[in-house]
Amino acid sequence: MCSRSSSSEPAADQEWLIVGRVGKPHGVHGDVLVDITTDFPERLTDGLRFGLGQADGPTEFHETFRVRYHKGCWLLSVAGLRDRTTVEAWRGRFLFLPALALEELPEGYYYEHHLVGLECVSTAGEALGTITAVDPGAGGQTRLVVRRDHRDFLVPYVPEIVREVDLERRRVVLDPPPGLLDDDAVIAG
Repeated sequence: MCSRSSSSEPAADQEWLIVGRVGKPHGVHGDVLVDITTDFPERLTDGLRFGLGQADGPTEFHETFRVRYHKGCWLLSVAGLRDRTTVEAWRGRFLFLPALALEELPEGYYYEHHLVGLECVSTAGEALGTITAVDPGAGGQTRLVVRRDHRDFLVPYVPEIVREVDLERRRVVLDPPPGLLDDDAVIAG
């Protein structure tokens, strides 16, 4: 008999993204708490295949039996697994889901790895720097980390500033207010 919960088969030609980090077991029947790190927590549903592994990718695959919410985390029951000891060993590992195709994402959403490395230009075409990271920011306000002249600047990811993301041309068009990417901040008087 084949168990659905302990497969280590690779998912060929599939891109996997980290959506959570496994925390502590919950109860004695193999349920586990998972810290949610995705903007789309509704994607993890009952009966869905997921991966577990370190930051470099999943190394084993399982199927959810039931997904509930508990104190801002997923409370996950895994199909065919009712052992607290097994899920205790998962603590600190990442939970992966298959990436959505870009066209399936809501408008204005991009994966972090697609944004890092893009050149930033002003609405007039002036080079402004390169995106080196995406910072989740406090209170859920995402910010781009833009490196310019050996300095990092935090650029709020809002439509008033981030005017266009062009993945084909590998650039982001910004309309930054004075002082955001230089030392010419306007002092309110």
